[in-house]
Amino acid sequence: METKKAKYRITQRQGRCVQVFFDGTEKWVSSGCHTKEDAIKWAEAQLRNTGDYLQQAEHKDFRLIRRKGRNIQVQFKGSDSWISTGYSDELNATFWARCQLRERKSKDITFGEFAEGFYTRTDERSYRAKNERKNRRYNEYYYYTMDGRLRNYILPTFSNVYLRNIDHIMIDEWFISMRRAASGKQMASNSKNKVLMCMSYIMKEAVNLGLIESNPCEKVDKISEESNPRQPFTEEEMAIMFPEFDNTAIWVWGGLMWASYFLIMKCTGFRPGEIAGLTRSNYYPELKGIYTSQSVNSFTKEVVKRIKTTDKGMKSKIGLLSDQCCRILDKHIARMPKDQEYLFMIDGGYLSVFTSNKHFNSFATKAGIDLKGRTQYCLRHTFQTMIAGEVEKSQIEELMGHTKYRQGYDHRDGKRRLEQLQGLRDRLSNII
Repeated sequence: METKKAKYRITQRQGRCVQVFFDGTEKWVSSGCHTKEDAIKWAEAQLRNTGDYLQQAEHKDFRLIRRKGRNIQVQFKGSDSWISTGYSDELNATFWARCQLRERKSKDITFGEFAEGFYTRTDERSYRAKNERKNRRYNEYYYYTMDGRLRNYILPTFSNVYLRNIDHIMIDEWFISMRRAASGKQMASNSKNKVLMCMSYIMKEAVNLGLIESNPCEKVDKISEESNPRQPFTEEEMAIMFPEFDNTAIWVWGGLMWASYFLIMKCTGFRPGEIAGLTRSNYYPELKGIYTSQSVNSFTKEVVKRIKTTDKGMKSKIGLLSDQCCRILDKHIARMPKDQEYLFMIDGGYLSVFTSNKHFNSFATKAGIDLKGRTQYCLRHTFQTMIAGEVEKSQIEELMGHTKYRQGYDHRDGKRRLEQLQGLRDRLSNII
């Protein structure tokens, strides 16, 4: 059978590949193809390519080359290496390259595409759902914090980079030069390590799904962290922040509501979310105390029916208030709108930990306190430090809302501990 073109003829014998006879030659050559359509493509490719490079117009994502004595090689777009196709004819080499390309493209996904909603999704295949199936029940704060690290530090650099192109060298260069997103200032070592861990969880999931072969984050060395635990306030600092006279205390905190808020934290060691979730019914003025079984999640802006945003730990909590705290709180409640149920609200919304901590930092500094990195949460550490050694550990656990005694909240120095043990001196003298 002869085609319309006069430069070659093709024929097919039973049980053999289609053969081609090129004009100017003296023999038939096998095309390696079993159909005449494919044989025509092969023959036309042979006529079109007289040099080493075998490049059809439709080869947009790769190019082929034939080197003497070797099978045709392929170089894919974005790669510097040549790979053998295992074929010496262009047709089969092209088919092989296209198959490889389809497989590669099925795995070609950018980091941003893969990481979209990684920490906020709640579907059955999400990271959160997998944790819950493994009984790893992290609170909302954890997931929203990790999502913040992803959006603020990781995506700006890696969003448009293909997962398979991210290596440990690239990550290491980004990691060591990382700075605070808002200010551009130097970032603490432990904060950098948490961002790296955030990225590592995502890359690990990509490995599990077969998108990449290994997790490059595992080859990046973390920065040695300097321990910087929360520290309590001294007695002198507490006297400045919480003066004896009511009017002075209200002035220090900038109003009745804020004075009530921080006095409750001082007297009870309540967490910010627990205070934000207090209602009129939680306050027992005749008993000078509060009882609650709910708190406000600052990220979701929702009230959860437990004192922590996780379902672990104590379900409810009590706190005893000082006379001064009750007096100021009573005045605050008297000035509240009659239809307002929650004790602490801003512009009709729940009070977030970010708002209260910003207020604390501002007004404590104005009062002359050198915070040295301490926040409102350090009042909770101060509370346990003040009552530690004075009441039973079981009572401390109940007041703190802990299921066991947490030594990390006890910051008593050696002198304080010795002073509290002086009552044992006589008993020990009779024993030792």
